[in-house]
Amino acid sequence: MLASAIFYLLIIFSNFAMSDETLFADSHGPITVMGDHLHHKNEFMFSYRLSKMKMGGMLNGNNKISISSIMSAPNGASDSTGRYMNAPTSMNMNMHMFGGMFAPTDNLTFMLMTSYLEKEMTSERMRMSGGARFDVNSNGIGDTRLSALVRLFKNEFTKSHLGFGVSFPTGDIDNRDVTPMSTSGRLGYGMQNGTGTFDPYFLINNVNSFGNVKIGEQFIVKKPISGDNSNGYHYGTSIDTTIWTSYRWLDNVSSSIKFNYNYLGQLNGSDDEMNKRMNPMMDSNNIGHQKINLGFGINFINNNDFLKNHRLGLEIILPIYQKVRGIQMSETYKIMIGWQFGFSSN
Repeated sequence: MLASAIFYLLIIFSNFAMSDETLFADSHGPITVMGDHLHHKNEFMFSYRLSKMKMGGMLNGNNKISISSIMSAPNGASDSTGRYMNAPTSMNMNMHMFGGMFAPTDNLTFMLMTSYLEKEMTSERMRMSGGARFDVNSNGIGDTRLSALVRLFKNEFTKSHLGFGVSFPTGDIDNRDVTPMSTSGRLGYGMQNGTGTFDPYFLINNVNSFGNVKIGEQFIVKKPISGDNSNGYHYGTSIDTTIWTSYRWLDNVSSSIKFNYNYLGQLNGSDDEMNKRMNPMMDSNNIGHQKINLGFGINFINNNDFLKNHRLGLEIILPIYQKVRGIQMSETYKIMIGWQFGFSSN
């Protein structure tokens, strides 16, 4: 049913795309890079992205740590005498991202993005409690971002713009599930779907073109300004820096390589309903990281009359460096596939 609805929507949208202009596969960056381009006046773009992330194994700082070592590690509520009662072993997350863009002028584009999250985490109990494993799940709408992209400079070789936006707390921070200790236990920070705070952010994006080769850079910083959320905490400053290069093999096919650095500051405050003794995911001391990722992507755009200007992108993200604050799960990989379609209302 859903696939049929999407197919009919694609056919309807394709009627808006009939034009003589030929777009290239590399006119957008890798599919994981958001806000990397502006649109022409009165142009719209809709997008859908599916991100699948796998986490497995645990880190203490940048060192691997075993489950048994976690069970003997002091927790954030124990003054170095208590121990964690459970430890996560794996986590899977699907993120469905929906986006829309509109350009009232050639130098200004508005962008709206929201998401729907599906998370599953497996944990293992301490041996004196049987050592059995159990699963918890959460799903729901994530936070929503609204931003304005403003052009700085454009010529044949360089395109630069700024972005200003706010992340709105539409994601739930009170997700619960059945655990060995409760029939409705508050889940850990990583199993919540939002931040609970209003977070302004700023970005700067630059793309240089050298024939079939493009090089792009993007810098994003986000900082909460609304204080603690309703559960008594707020996340630290986040910084995301990306450098990517692409090569256009054909007019409608390009590939890319991307390096990404991601920083998240420590959590301020804590959720009193999360028992820090239960699991490292519930310990507010275990929030914050520095990560470097390597991405490989491919873009395809359809230049045929049927479904013209519909773009597909795929990117695989692999971690090459992870240093976390305290004890946290290690990222294994991320895969994102996306669809983009732009058209003019003229």
